[in-house]
Amino acid sequence: MKMKLGLALLFVSLLAMCYPRTFEASATLPENVTLTFSVKPMFSLQSDWTRKVVIKRGGEKIELPLSEDTGWWRGSHLYRHASGAYVIHEGQDGCFGFTLDPLSFDIQTRISCRKHEGLPQNGDGASPYYADLIYLGAFVETPNSADGSPIRFLSPEERAEVELPDIL
Repeated sequence: MKMKLGLALLFVSLLAMCYPRTFEASATLPENVTLTFSVKPMFSLQSDWTRKVVIKRGGEKIELPLSEDTGWWRGSHLYRHASGAYVIHEGQDGCFGFTLDPLSFDIQTRISCRKHEGLPQNGDGASPYYADLIYLGAFVETPNSADGSPIRFLSPEERAEVELPDIL
């Protein structure tokens, strides 16, 4: 009986050691708001992730689970929409918006990630690819980073905006 209990404890300990750790990358927005993108590895031989977005301001917190990534994710871009709302563009998985006041994913303004028709807008930070959006940076995979974190937020100065794959 003691041997079975010992083996069970060893098995639980090994599972706890192998339990995937959650990694996070954050961006600071106005009004002391922190936008955190978190990924947790799925059990696989490639970089597949369970993902979510968490937005915090003081004691307020909202979160939104995202589609599981099974190899298609190429980063998520953060934008400010002309209406003042914020947008996260996921490429193939589309985009969604959120507001800071109130802190909400349920926004009234219609947000789209439609591509420019004709010449792009001119203006400070205006996206050359998407209408009415200003590029603020990107959450990207960084598998070979010095700190070992597989995800990071890169500002526009660190990484220029790239066109994401079309929405499926």
